[in-house]
Amino acid sequence: MNDTKWRKLIAEIARLPFPPPYQRKDVLQLVPEPETFDSDVSYLGDWTEGIHPLFSIEWIRIRPRYVRHAAQLLPKVVIDCQTDLEFALQSLRQPYEKSNGSILIYGYR
Repeated sequence: MNDTKWRKLIAEIARLPFPPPYQRKDVLQLVPEPETFDSDVSYLGDWTEGIHPLFSIEWIRIRPRYVRHAAQLLPKVVIDCQTDLEFALQSLRQPYEKSNGSILIYGYR
């Protein structure tokens, strides 16, 4: 995937209700960052500065939801944008894989 396609993806991500969290694996790294990404998280993804450099992304795993804490005694609220994200990926004709509640996009395969 080249920088142009990554930039188009980032532009579509900016149109979502929130920037979804992601796990990134770079070509020269042995482990992805963050290492554990198996459950819903309470933080958002940094799609403006934290995603760069684009050329080194081997794959990126997007979790299209996050957990929002409403108050101390109230249950946590899960905010989901999976259908919006899949629609954006399909409009870009970007191939992706779905697995375990996340979406996997390859930079190099």
